[in-house]
Amino acid sequence: MTKEINIKKIIWFVAFLPLLYIIYKLSWGFEYPRYVASFIYEQGGSFLGKFPNDPLKFIADLLGITAIQFLIATLTLTPLRMYLKINLIKYRRLIGLWTFAYAFMHSLFFFISDNEGNVKMMIEDAYKRPFVFFGLAAFLILFMMALTSHKKLFPKFLKWHKLVYLAAVFISLHYMMSQKIIGLDAASYVGVLVMLLVLRLLKR
Repeated sequence: MTKEINIKKIIWFVAFLPLLYIIYKLSWGFEYPRYVASFIYEQGGSFLGKFPNDPLKFIADLLGITAIQFLIATLTLTPLRMYLKINLIKYRRLIGLWTFAYAFMHSLFFFISDNEGNVKMMIEDAYKRPFVFFGLAAFLILFMMALTSHKKLFPKFLKWHKLVYLAAVFISLHYMMSQKIIGLDAASYVGVLVMLLVLRLLKR
């Protein structure tokens, strides 16, 4: 029981780190919070950097990448059990909910900053730009999974939850198509997602 509680605490702690990082980076742009950020910087936190050149892009990118990282963690649990006999499946719902939480924050931020909170504009954007369409499709799948993740609903929607693999494909397309230049980071994340999908298919 103690071990289970500790792992859950670790998941929650890791989940809040990106949000704390956003607060730290943005605090450089305000008068009084800047003193706290400066203190952290001087005490060895220089690797965290200062105020981002493009704060909107920084927030959107970090929220999106964190969602991908949590998705990778979620998809890793099944291969761990199948190939290494390490059973952490009981934490899948919590990690999956954090995947959705960051996908929701990323989508909401994009909806407000790029589409001005206008649903019609968002639909038109999804029609014009394929990467927006794939991102929206992936979000809807994750939204459905989050709604039906409760222990009473999960057995009834178990087959539908296999759509997470389709969501992983959509997210990979969304991420790569949103990049002007596909760098090592993007290639690495997409490569890991593809590998996890292949491992799952090989075991069928």
